[in-house]
Amino acid sequence: MDFITYLGFDGRCEEAFLHYETVFRGKLLMMLRMGDAPIGVPVPEADRNRIMHARLDVGGRLLMGGDAPSGKAGTPEGFSVNVMVDDPAEAERIFRELSAGGTVRMPIADSFWARRFGMLVDKFNIPWMVNCMKDEATPETPLTPFSISRTFDVSRDVLWQCFTDVTHLEKWWGPKGATIVSATMDFRPGGTFHYGMQMPDGLEIWGRFRYREIVPRERTVHVNAFSDPQGGLTRHPLAPQWPVEMLSTFTFADAGPGRTTFTVTWTPMYPTPEEAAAFEGGFDSMRQGWSGTLERLEAYLKTL
Repeated sequence: MDFITYLGFDGRCEEAFLHYETVFRGKLLMMLRMGDAPIGVPVPEADRNRIMHARLDVGGRLLMGGDAPSGKAGTPEGFSVNVMVDDPAEAERIFRELSAGGTVRMPIADSFWARRFGMLVDKFNIPWMVNCMKDEATPETPLTPFSISRTFDVSRDVLWQCFTDVTHLEKWWGPKGATIVSATMDFRPGGTFHYGMQMPDGLEIWGRFRYREIVPRERTVHVNAFSDPQGGLTRHPLAPQWPVEMLSTFTFADAGPGRTTFTVTWTPMYPTPEEAAAFEGGFDSMRQGWSGTLERLEAYLKTL
């Protein structure tokens, strides 16, 4: 036995399935029009171009649908198409593309049961749920967090501003040689810092923070990830095995008169075994990257 979702439309089935083919990276197997019915089957002239049956294959799973005869279509209700996705970056992409032109019922976000979950009604009036589950069968393996600290010859107020005011942050953020080409910040729990930077070789890399906790002048906790120009979640552009998201804690502590110690701690969120191995093997690279970034900050502080 199998259960196959069958979607109903009022003349927009062809448009919808061409859209779904792109969103789900699938392949259309059939697009049968009412006018293709066998001779003798009565079809009103106005309905001949409507879709009798559409079939989309997505990785061996089928999505089907068709148009109702003119005047016979109803409003979809009492159900949602639940899309199960393994990768949170892919879940965000699908949600973003499905919701374009539609209505978001629940923004996609992490939850107690899922790495990502969101609800929407698309522009064709079809309700969807996008779900990227946590792997409850495989408990998280405790990983040693990455941490690095540096003490600066400035007050905690000054250092705090350099991390929380985008007009400061865009002048020093990123590894040596990088240039910030775009930076926007909504500094509040639930808000984001979204930035793009150009590397010396011309490669453009985007990233984002999603703030979870802010204790003024003491601590910020956020989820750090690679992004795209639209703010969507992506994987590392040069190392696809890298953890998709990192739980990041920035702390600011007094280190004597006019001095402040900054510490960053990184822990991957729900890593696969491959992602965990990449993280544990990447401490030297992370240390090198953060050292360069903090050296840029130290140079910038001397200009204030």
